[in-house]
Amino acid sequence: MTKIKIRYSFLVFNALLFLLRDGRLISAFYISCIVHEIGHILALKLLGGELRSVELSCFGIKMTASPCRNIKEGIAVLMCGPAVNLLIFAILRIFGINGYICAFNLAEGIFNLLPFSFLDGGATIELLAEGSVHERAIRLVMTFVKILFIILIIILCEYALIH
Repeated sequence: MTKIKIRYSFLVFNALLFLLRDGRLISAFYISCIVHEIGHILALKLLGGELRSVELSCFGIKMTASPCRNIKEGIAVLMCGPAVNLLIFAILRIFGINGYICAFNLAEGIFNLLPFSFLDGGATIELLAEGSVHERAIRLVMTFVKILFIILIIILCEYALIH
């Protein structure tokens, strides 16, 4: 049976989110998050895995599953979340649908591919590096890439404040 934990921070985050008072924005945000997690769960179930726990906090949704049988299955489970978001974005754009739901799916898909260990992209890189003879070098490169992303975000924020 899957354990579900709802942290107090998740409730606070939701209270702040609802202060926006735009139902379309809030709905699009939650739909994008839910389809992302459904992508992971479907891949996990198709590969014979078991979802053990789901934790909701202000930092997002963290799922714990039974270990995958091999690296390929682990990567498939990790990448199916962003893939579903990007697929939904593409389908909506093909049919000329824009708006919050389209934007949130694109953002959710791309954001989760970033190389931070708490996101799908970083977890995939760590899975590939683990036990490799190049693990130390890969981790060093990933630290450098993370620093570059942080610098880029700071520059973009500065630019946004100036203009």
